Amino acid sequence: MTQTIDLDAENVEEALFERGWTDGLPVVPPTPERVQAMLVAGELEPDEVVGTIASRGISVTAELAAANAVMAGAKPEYFPVIVAALGALMDPTLNAHMTLTSTGGPATCLIVSGPMAAAIGMNARHNALGSGNRANATIGRAVRLVAMNVLGARIGKLDASSLGNPGKYTLCFAESEPKAPWEPLRVQLGYHEEDTVVVALATESPRQVANHLNGDAEGILRTFVSAMRVPANFPVGKGGQCVVVLGPEHAGALLEAGWSQLDVRRFLARESRISVRDMEAAGQILEKGSAFETTPDAAGMLPTVESFEDVLLVTAGGEGAGWSAYIPSFSPAKVSRASSRRVKRPGEALPDCGPEGCEIDWTRFQMPAAERTPA
Repeated sequence: MTQTIDLDAENVEEALFERGWTDGLPVVPPTPERVQAMLVAGELEPDEVVGTIASRGISVTAELAAANAVMAGAKPEYFPVIVAALGALMDPTLNAHMTLTSTGGPATCLIVSGPMAAAIGMNARHNALGSGNRANATIGRAVRLVAMNVLGARIGKLDASSLGNPGKYTLCFAESEPKAPWEPLRVQLGYHEEDTVVVALATESPRQVANHLNGDAEGILRTFVSAMRVPANFPVGKGGQCVVVLGPEHAGALLEAGWSQLDVRRFLARESRISVRDMEAAGQILEKGSAFETTPDAAGMLPTVESFEDVLLVTAGGEGAGWSAYIPSFSPAKVSRASSRRVKRPGEALPDCGPEGCEIDWTRFQMPAAERTPA
């Protein structure tokens, strides 16, 4: 439930800082008029539930989501994407109860795939993972402010981050549509071409992958493998997930060589396995008898990702010398996995959760499994 408070216009930003409602940066005051504009853009009533964390008994209403979207500096036309992102954040698959409180301090990485991303001005090209684009920055920031202000993930309270990472301010970007026959991420996940989908994953910071001179497809992928097989990353050896962001030069080389997306994902999953010897040489002690048991296969190898399905393959970024990026999950996939939500279309209603809230299941909007083909 929101309430209206009267603040001195000259000191409103300081008052919001004092109440702990910011992420450390100034916010836009969430006036009733601004909040209402968000709700109108999302075609939502104030008390409609956009997501719930059942284990905490906490629901996020459209009004609370709208207030935090205003504070983040978002435009009303971004709000349908923010609502979908919040649904993905609170999907039980992602396990926000753990990811928002862990000492690992992950960011909530958001990937927007579909026509609405371009329509609202999101950046999928040069500096897509960086600063300078209002939609990218404020959509991700709105989700983080909801995590703080509604779900209670504040430093010194439920957020136990030992270090955190800069993506906790915002880590949100749009997919650049790949060239045929490759498919966009949303289609790889079973949605329709005309859908706009938000994918969320709890991640560490992005790592740039540089390969400027090698035009060989396998050579490029082996550079990615070297970025993936890093024992210092917590999921390595236990089986996590990851986002592989292919820049134009690297994606083009793979396409020209005839590699399918399935080929790429299978190669990366297979070749990124790491030996027990290499783990131990890096000072890592294999966990036994814990939630993160590490058991090598018959060849003495351990997984970096659980399977090829745990490699999210995305095209983004602008032309350059040959840059891509690798974004690892912060934890093994057994405790937190990527989730997705389709952005609500105009005139479409959210599921009715009633006064107690519910875990919204939008998988019914996906393509039936029998109709899917491997990417």
